[in-house]
Amino acid sequence: MGKTLTELYNDKERFMITAHRGASFEFPENTLLSMQKAYEAGADMIEFDLRGTADGIPVLLHDTTIDRTSHGHGEPESYTLAELKKLNFSYFLQRYEREAPACEKMEIPTFEEILAEFHDKIPMNIQVYAKSEKVLREICRLYKKYDMYDRGYFTIYPESIEAVKAIDPDIELCTTIGWIERTYPENIRICREKYNCRFIQPVKEYITEDTLKLMADIGLRSNVYYSDDPAEIAILKKMGAMGILTNKAHLMCKHR
Repeated sequence: MGKTLTELYNDKERFMITAHRGASFEFPENTLLSMQKAYEAGADMIEFDLRGTADGIPVLLHDTTIDRTSHGHGEPESYTLAELKKLNFSYFLQRYEREAPACEKMEIPTFEEILAEFHDKIPMNIQVYAKSEKVLREICRLYKKYDMYDRGYFTIYPESIEAVKAIDPDIELCTTIGWIERTYPENIRICREKYNCRFIQPVKEYITEDTLKLMADIGLRSNVYYSDDPAEIAILKKMGAMGILTNKAHLMCKHR
């Protein structure tokens, strides 16, 4: 059984490694393979993005279109799940872009497929980009079905918070609030005091030692977005960051 969010939250001495879209530097992002490789490498958490299909099924995809990562074109909401499953989603790796796929076959995974495989193995940072209430409700339903309440949180835009809370107020949140540097202190407090977040995902370009200290002081575990550079990660850690999102989780875990 993998760690819970509470166990990660309470282990303040451990610098948390979150696999950004899985082990996406070496393997196709947002795929079962990428998540499996990150898990095998010892990542503390896997991060992935959710969008919906034409038939309302949540699937793993970061972009608003499928053009970059597959040989298809257009928005995922224009395809049924069956249609998306026919495409190869290994056309892009973080270390290089390919004209041909990296794998002979690579299906887009559904949220449920990820949950079925990893819900009790590793905590999840779930980036939700649902365009419809139907898809958002299905994401929340699956979260509940697999009892993710202390095993995963939604990272969502501030305008989506109330919609999630209306569906299931017990879903754990990590908001994207606070991207603007000049409002950082105020928005950091909103994350903790208004939305009861335990984790926060600050952007590295906007953080300082003071803002990282504020996060720690009010009970937020900072998980910085993002870096693949060991030297930069060491600096962020020295500044007070408690974790990092990285495409190179399978490498960074070796040098924690």
